[in-house]
Amino acid sequence: MFFILHILLMAISTLGIIAGICAAMFFREKRNWLKTHKYLNSFSLLGMSTGIITAFIYISSTNGKHIDGLHPFTGLTSFNFAVATLFLGLYQFKAKNKSAVGTTHRWLGRFSLLLLLTAVTLGLILINII
Repeated sequence: MFFILHILLMAISTLGIIAGICAAMFFREKRNWLKTHKYLNSFSLLGMSTGIITAFIYISSTNGKHIDGLHPFTGLTSFNFAVATLFLGLYQFKAKNKSAVGTTHRWLGRFSLLLLLTAVTLGLILINII
């Protein structure tokens, strides 16, 4: 059950992150784009953290047999970078050098998404879907 819950939470969270990035990229002319961007990405990170917890519960019930490989490492790394991206995004409004912090936020976000999609691909390979 925890395995299915992990997959479900991570899939919904990944789609939420992509939607949040799309809000920032394509809807900047709209009035509430920033609020949409912040809420989608914040709730998606909350879902990802819950998905990671369910993965740890599942792995502990299988004596750690499913922890090997690049998928867990890539997934945790992408989560950590996404959290750092979130904090940079919140900090950029108070920073003295808004331009540099904003640029770092955008590039770290792109890298986080790339790692996240890599983790998804590796997870799908791990369960023999790809």
